[in-house]
Amino acid sequence: MSASSTQLLEYDVLRTAFMNFRQGKMLQDELKILNFLQNNYPDMVPAYELSLTRGRLGILRRLAGAMLREDIMGLHSSSHDLYIIDSIYALNVPAIDEYWQMMIQTLHTYGLESGEIYKLYPLCERECLVIPVSRTYAFNRVEVDGIILHISKDGVRTIEHAVELLHLMRRKEEFEQSAWVKLALELVNGSANLALSYAYWEQMKKELQQKSDEHGITTTIDWVLSQKLQDHKFDSSLFFEQLSVEGHNLHPGTKTKIGMEPEDVFRYAPEYNGVADIQFVGIRKDYAEWGVIEENEEDANALLFKEYPELPKVVEQEYSEQGLCVNDYVLVPVHPWQLEKVIPKIYHQEIKKQIVVPIRGMRVPCGSTSSFRTVVPLANGEEPKHAIKVAVNSQMTSTVRTISANTTNNATVFTRLIRSIMKQEEQDLIEKFVPVCECAGFNFKFKEAENPTGIHLQKNRNLSAVLRLNVDTFVALDEIAVVGSSLFSESPITEKPILVELIERFAEETNEMSIRTAAFQFVSEYVSVALPGFLTLMTKYGIGLEGHLQNSVMVFKDGRPVRMLFRDWGGARIYRSRIEQHQGQVSFYPGSVTLTDSLKEMHNKVFYTVLQNHCGELILQVCKYFGLGERELWKEIHSICEQVFDQLESLPEYAESVRIDREALYQAEVDHKALVRMRLEPEGKEYFYAIVPNPLHEFRRKEE
Repeated sequence: MSASSTQLLEYDVLRTAFMNFRQGKMLQDELKILNFLQNNYPDMVPAYELSLTRGRLGILRRLAGAMLREDIMGLHSSSHDLYIIDSIYALNVPAIDEYWQMMIQTLHTYGLESGEIYKLYPLCERECLVIPVSRTYAFNRVEVDGIILHISKDGVRTIEHAVELLHLMRRKEEFEQSAWVKLALELVNGSANLALSYAYWEQMKKELQQKSDEHGITTTIDWVLSQKLQDHKFDSSLFFEQLSVEGHNLHPGTKTKIGMEPEDVFRYAPEYNGVADIQFVGIRKDYAEWGVIEENEEDANALLFKEYPELPKVVEQEYSEQGLCVNDYVLVPVHPWQLEKVIPKIYHQEIKKQIVVPIRGMRVPCGSTSSFRTVVPLANGEEPKHAIKVAVNSQMTSTVRTISANTTNNATVFTRLIRSIMKQEEQDLIEKFVPVCECAGFNFKFKEAENPTGIHLQKNRNLSAVLRLNVDTFVALDEIAVVGSSLFSESPITEKPILVELIERFAEETNEMSIRTAAFQFVSEYVSVALPGFLTLMTKYGIGLEGHLQNSVMVFKDGRPVRMLFRDWGGARIYRSRIEQHQGQVSFYPGSVTLTDSLKEMHNKVFYTVLQNHCGELILQVCKYFGLGERELWKEIHSICEQVFDQLESLPEYAESVRIDREALYQAEVDHKALVRMRLEPEGKEYFYAIVPNPLHEFRRKEE
């Protein structure tokens, strides 16, 4: 097929989806889910049909917000603000020419809400996009709230699906057509899945509300604590992990699961209380890599055999029947979807040669966490000690969720490093900033000489796993652990965000009469627990942790934040010169991106994940629900940062690093991960960034 034919086909895919939607037809992924429900859960069909509009708008608004923030094709810089005050339409353009007269007249006829602000983006001579913006927060976080409109010669039409917005924006042709089509397919999939998530959530809420009413319980916080008292095996952290109805707070691909059928999503995803029966696959040792901590490292299976005493018996029986020796193999936990859909294809030859040998007689039921591929064994007797991160060859958000050999082999290396470092720190930091250590990693060892091309290049990513300590083992009976991403999830009982329930409990426990004051104090205490750890590891050791919401779990007692659990080393960046000053040479897996000579790369990792993604969302939600001003909260964040930096600066060996980090942290503009641009640009680059204003800049010291 010629290049021009390919481009035409790609355009037709996007255009057909657009036209089908405009004609009122359900898109393919929506139809697949509808058929799945009709055949398996017919009672959910009405709820799904009612949730379709909400699911479509949820992804559309994320897409529009991201495109504005990243200024995709000048969507922000080329837009003009329209302010509506009763019948007055005020537009910030140098002159109201014929084009703008026509647009304002059309909008007058249509009728817009008074008191609202709209971004008007010219598409062509007689067309315009109208995007309602309720507020713009720090780091150019634009909150799109309302109906997006398209003005054309045919009048005003509402934009109801992400594929419509892509179709209109595509005309600029700044990016390759294939990228637009690929993104459209991802967002069609995500919109359909988000609608299913909403439909299931409405059912789950009713059930929990009924149960809580029967026991006189009025908040989700109280519900979880009561469940812990009744059943010590109840995993409070897993409960909050599975409140992931909305998913990623910013990413338009939040519910994308490319390659999975509706029944797979419904069975395994956390928002449906997904349970994955983890199985095991043996890899012959000459084709395996592994690292195990706190066990005999020569015995790759010791930790798994200790965790699951019945496993060695099952393996011994199955392998002896095939004339195999257990000691010749390394066992790897595998997701059931991966074992059914992926491993037989990618490792067909290896299975045939008994290099890869699945175990059929052992399954471990596990609850899916907010990251989907990380699962927690459900208690059956003793509390499970380890969570399991497994490879899943499906694209979720922007990434196919397999696990690289770098991640598996660096798991124990990083754990030893972080434990060594934490032993050197002050007791207060050790108690409040707690690593959730990775205790083992396993992967298939790709042999390039044997398999140089094609699907074989994926062999070292698709049969891999990491064992990590289970979060709930860090939590006392009167405490709860809430993953950061679920702080902003809707409480199934009060229908307020979990964060609001926590702040209301905080106000009660501290006897604070003003809820706004309590909200400010809550944020201050939260950040005072979290930030010193992230900043200290960065400045003293050059360790840039990926401290975004999904990797950060705050432990609360009586509504108060008491310690931060940080997890998942795979995305960390360590600045070589700093770590080697204090720890000597650190040996990570060859080719790892973990160790970097770029100070900016390490800074970006901390600033984007911790300050922008984590603290930025915390502040946004508090401002939204309690009416606080953003500036006063960012000023408090700055004050807490300064306390950490001042303490480190008093130690002469860190003074220069403090100076450098202050300058970077308080610069006027900072990089912000460009979630949409990375889907539209050619592959091969790990991250793309947009430049956004920094709210901490105004509080910097004059000498900086």
